[in-house]
Amino acid sequence: MAKSLQEEARCPVCLEFFSDPVSLSCAHTFCFDCIKTWMLERETSAMTCPLCREVSEKSPKEEWQIRVLTLLIKQHGALLEQSLHLSDAILSFQEHMTLDAATANSFLDLSKDLRTVQCGKICHNLLKGPERFTHMACVLGSSRFHFGRHYWEVEVGEGKEWALGVCKESVNRKEKSILSSELGFWVISLKGNAIYPSSFPQTRIPASPDLDRVGIFLDVDLEEIKFFDVRNDALIYMQSDLSSLEPLRPFFCPEQPGDGDSGTSLSLYP
Repeated sequence: MAKSLQEEARCPVCLEFFSDPVSLSCAHTFCFDCIKTWMLERETSAMTCPLCREVSEKSPKEEWQIRVLTLLIKQHGALLEQSLHLSDAILSFQEHMTLDAATANSFLDLSKDLRTVQCGKICHNLLKGPERFTHMACVLGSSRFHFGRHYWEVEVGEGKEWALGVCKESVNRKEKSILSSELGFWVISLKGNAIYPSSFPQTRIPASPDLDRVGIFLDVDLEEIKFFDVRNDALIYMQSDLSSLEPLRPFFCPEQPGDGDSGTSLSLYP
């Protein structure tokens, strides 16, 4: 019985005990290095089993990618799992933040404590300052991030259309711009029941139906920003390569009012 088990645990190619075994679609199993060498020696694009010569349904590239991915998950699974959730380390960087009234579009209504913004149908400020957004109903946070790690949370309520994130200090505020990373915006935008990051090519992420608060973690030194669904303790999206030689500003774009109703506000939390 023991001898039979030992034979089952040996690779048919090298006759040694399996090392990082790979199973083909024909159910025959080999060492990862053995099957890789087998394929390289034959210089073929088809994954052929050394025993039964059956052509695998998966390409060599797929087989190797799956194997490498499995190994990475085993080695770094704990770190991967940690990055998907709001850890105490991230929450320790939470800071008090206010909105910069000088940047607010004239149709935005800011609370007295500069912690809540809502878009209305009435122009509140006719002055067109150099920092004010003219054609986009947006406002920036008062903070300017040159380095370090920063975390803040925004209550989005039941809004069906908003955008949150960061932007360069020098973004164009006098024209209607596309919220793209190429133009200096690193944000996520909710449209209906889906979230769209500002990266290209654009991807669509289904939004949780009970999403009501978004956590934003910015690591300027690592050039990385993460967006979290706070209620469900889940990562929504992560974007890297926030390369900028100038300060980054928190960015807020609330829902615009529709016919017969007012747009939902955005509020800094707590």
